[in-house]
Amino acid sequence: MNAVRNWLLPLALAAAQLLYWPRDLVPQPSEYLAVIAILLVTAGLGRRRRRPLVALACTMAGISIGVLSTPDDALVWLQVTDMIALYSVVARSPRSVWPAALGVLSVWQLVFGAIEYGFTAEYAAESGLTLLVYVLVAGGGVARKQWLDGREAAAVALRRAENARAEAQDGERHRLSAELHDVSAHHLTSIVVTMNAAGRVARPELVAESLQFAADTGRNAQAELRRLLSDAAGPEEIPLALRLAELADAFVRLGQRVTVDLGPVVTLPPAVAELTHAIVREALTNTVRYAPGSTVGVRLSLDADQLRVVVRNGQGSGVSSAGRLGSGRGLAGLRRRVQLLGGTLSAGPGDADDWRVEATMLTTARSTGGRRAGLIDVGVVALALGLPVGAALLPDPSPPLDVRSWLWLALVVPLHSLPLLYRRRAPWLVWAAVFATAALWPAWLLSEWMPPSERMQYVAMFAAGADAVAIYAVGADARRKWVSLLVVPASGAVLGAVFTVATSVYQWETESSWYLSVLMFGVFGACFGLSALFLWAVGFLVRLRRDQIVRMEDGAVTAAVAAAEAEARAERARLVAGLRDQVLQQTDRVVAAAEQGDPEAVLTAARAALAAMRELLTALEPPAPSLAASA
Repeated sequence: MNAVRNWLLPLALAAAQLLYWPRDLVPQPSEYLAVIAILLVTAGLGRRRRRPLVALACTMAGISIGVLSTPDDALVWLQVTDMIALYSVVARSPRSVWPAALGVLSVWQLVFGAIEYGFTAEYAAESGLTLLVYVLVAGGGVARKQWLDGREAAAVALRRAENARAEAQDGERHRLSAELHDVSAHHLTSIVVTMNAAGRVARPELVAESLQFAADTGRNAQAELRRLLSDAAGPEEIPLALRLAELADAFVRLGQRVTVDLGPVVTLPPAVAELTHAIVREALTNTVRYAPGSTVGVRLSLDADQLRVVVRNGQGSGVSSAGRLGSGRGLAGLRRRVQLLGGTLSAGPGDADDWRVEATMLTTARSTGGRRAGLIDVGVVALALGLPVGAALLPDPSPPLDVRSWLWLALVVPLHSLPLLYRRRAPWLVWAAVFATAALWPAWLLSEWMPPSERMQYVAMFAAGADAVAIYAVGADARRKWVSLLVVPASGAVLGAVFTVATSVYQWETESSWYLSVLMFGVFGACFGLSALFLWAVGFLVRLRRDQIVRMEDGAVTAAVAAAEAEARAERARLVAGLRDQVLQQTDRVVAAAEQGDPEAVLTAARAALAAMRELLTALEPPAPSLAASA
């Protein structure tokens, strides 16, 4: 199917060129060269997606043969193929390649333009316009390449999410095993060792200290085990803001001073919200371990489609329990989950003698960036500037512009065109700026400072390209897509008024009646309104197609990540089912016995909890069979 699509455009252009060929030309050898040129260009364009540089070389060679061997304008359809090939080179070649290709193509165009026109004013105008179109085409290729890169990034994210889903159960077993190792090694084992040591020494004060240690360590173990149980319970249908507030309150009760700043973040996709909650919870847990009593700030911010989560804490005022609590493996697992959403997670010292955990992730599959003024924006503005100036320079029977007209042109055309650089970021503001300067044309016509000029009509006609781009931008990029439809009547009204004034000035020397002006305004407004509707519809359809693709990709990635998390959570729930009845109950007995001052009961309960924990660990990660056993 792709192969057929690759050949549709070149074959259509070749057919159009053959149909356009002048029938009154006497067959001569040059016509055979023209056929060779058509075949060469067609063969090159058919390979433009896989071999774009080859396509560009073939089109340049074919057009060169055609220009040198056929009458003027005989190969008019063939002369647009170099732009198609240039677009493919920019869109599908490395960034280091296409600037050189653009330079070679520009030099080639200047050389053959000189051969065709000679060094005349027409040559300067034609060559300048062609080079501006080359820049615009290259900008379109850059935009297409960014779009393709974004789709490839979405495909990579989807593949990672699918791999994570396939490995979810094994990964969850390893993760749970690591966390249970922390609980058994740093909590229960230390209780058994401490109580055994205190039992061998006949010193009452050491027994009292060991009981206090057993009570504190048992409570830490209880907290860890209950956290595992709550993790396995499944995501709650509670807004993220409320969940983070409850999380902050819980850690405030543990002695931390926690503040939460959500900024403009309101709603997030379920997978992103769940991961955000997990990152904040893990970071706050680490502050209790390594900086108890510290001030902790949690901040969420959203830039376009990228979420940024920052948890920062200062130095603690309490005694660190890092030697007795977990091993910090939670961040490694979270880092892998963040990478599935096209993000990064880092933890380390901050700028102000503090500790900082920072995560960034995409809330959709859309690639960020691409909102800055790029080559296509520069090309659009250059073309909007160059067309009116070229119209003023082209040979024409009408008198040339005088100095005052050139000064007015130098003022109005940049004001009319330069706002287009920002048409993606602020389409409504750009439209207002462009159409405000369009209203300056009738002001010039009504003033007595400059007389009407027929050549200026062509200048105004070519300057209307900026109006078309501004209308298209509103349809394609305005934030509220249906409200953007208002650009149609607004554009019709402004342009209707402009052309009503212009027509009155050019066609009537005496003042026309008001009802004739109203009629003209209605006719012009309706005509330009229809044109504006077409331009808006084109931009709007492009927007719908773009958003549909992004939603499909985003939905696929989000669904795969959510499925992976759901499968991992189900596996976790199955694995920790024995914790409540075995390990947690024995740990509760450890704390109760320590509070009652019964060392023997503490030791018995700790050993029982440790034995149950080890049985669960063995079930999670059974030991590999030895070579002797396998033999």
